[in-house]
Amino acid sequence: MKKIIVAVAALALMAGSAYAAEWNFYGSARVSTFWSDTDTDGVELDEFDDYLEEVQFTEQLQSNARIGANVKVSDELTGRFEYGASGGVANVRLLYGEWEFISGKLLVGKDYVPMYLTGSNQVVGNDAALSGWGEVDGSRRAQIKLTFGDFQVAFVENNTNYYGAALGDTTDDFVDVVIPMIQLQYALTFDNVVITMAGGFQTFDVDDGIVDDGVTSWGLGLDAAATFGAFSVTGQVNGGTNVGNIYNIEVSDLVIGSGYAAVVGNEVIDNDAMGGRIAAGYTINEMLGVEVGYGYQQTEFDVSNSEKDEVQSYYIQLPITLAPGVHIVPEVGVVDYMDNAFGEDESETTYFGAKWQINF
Repeated sequence: MKKIIVAVAALALMAGSAYAAEWNFYGSARVSTFWSDTDTDGVELDEFDDYLEEVQFTEQLQSNARIGANVKVSDELTGRFEYGASGGVANVRLLYGEWEFISGKLLVGKDYVPMYLTGSNQVVGNDAALSGWGEVDGSRRAQIKLTFGDFQVAFVENNTNYYGAALGDTTDDFVDVVIPMIQLQYALTFDNVVITMAGGFQTFDVDDGIVDDGVTSWGLGLDAAATFGAFSVTGQVNGGTNVGNIYNIEVSDLVIGSGYAAVVGNEVIDNDAMGGRIAAGYTINEMLGVEVGYGYQQTEFDVSNSEKDEVQSYYIQLPITLAPGVHIVPEVGVVDYMDNAFGEDESETTYFGAKWQINF
């Protein structure tokens, strides 16, 4: 009997809490349909060459298809959750609570980090938006974030990958971490121009019995966006050292994740990075628009006679709005991995297709 009373009381408490909060649910269904043609000249892939160089069609539920809710408990206390569809399996994209106090806001949970400076609307690759190909995309990570007007400071979960024994190793067997990653952002807003500056810093030690040294990562980004009636333009420059630990870098088609330091012998070799992007759009009417964009990224190890590892991507798209929340975005573009760190040519992919999206 006591168990039943406790259960009823718990249900009543949950119902009372749910009733007190405002839950505004939303969703976005996204499917991509793309044809791609990959040129592998200069890439030694043996039996896969002929397969890759054929035109390939893919249709898939995008990993950033989502469902979530904005929750308002009071004027001071809000929250949000959002689930995505990565690999066809539900995954947590966002989950945080935010408290507004007298002079600012405190956020606890998983949210976009301050080093998330997007301006491109490129749709290939699950709305890649030139991420890793010239645009700073620190994505969503667990963090404790303070916001004071246009200024943000966040203490973010660490990324301790490096080229060597621990690349992709999440057990941190050889890694010592003392402080969290620190990221900052400040935005200046004028009549029709927004200028955003962001930076990130992280450090950890590697001790695998052979090398005992520190890996320090830092990155900076400067982004500007302007709107003039129906015309809009955004531009960005970014750079740093070992920035793969701070934001996404994809300069090679043979390595998943780039921009990390390398452990060679008994020393850590830093990896310098530089990149940027530009995108411009024009709204023709309520139904049709056009956007073009270009991104470039490079990394280079800090050793003599090293070669740049480079990538560039460019596209043109015609976003179509059939009804409020109903969008089709045809796009044609190129992802060119150019030269790698050994001075060899990598693959170039030309793609065309569309993203289909309904928001609800």
